Amino acid sequence: MSNIEEIKAWKNKVHPVIASKAEEFQLYGYETVTPDEIWQCVLEKIERRKGDYKLHQLVAEIFRLSVNEYMNWLTIRAVTETDFDIRKEENHRLLGLDDNEIT
Repeated sequence: MSNIEEIKAWKNKVHPVIASKAEEFQLYGYETVTPDEIWQCVLEKIERRKGDYKLHQLVAEIFRLSVNEYMNWLTIRAVTETDFDIRKEENHRLLGLDDNEIT
């Protein structure tokens, strides 16, 4: 189990590294990349792995993130979020609910 809560608390400490990685991707032509997306991508990558991370290991993970890994994460995220929204809309239509009844 990773020390994910401690890692989340380090966000402000590693923000310059995250911003640097976002700027790097923007230089490659991916203008819409944000530091928050980089952070989420790295966090999800760390959550899948076992073991505790130290601050320098977190920084290394951020620097190690490739455009390919980021784009794969973004694509999977877009498909799963869209898939959920489509299913939700289908379920509401099947149940005869309109948008005002959705909570």
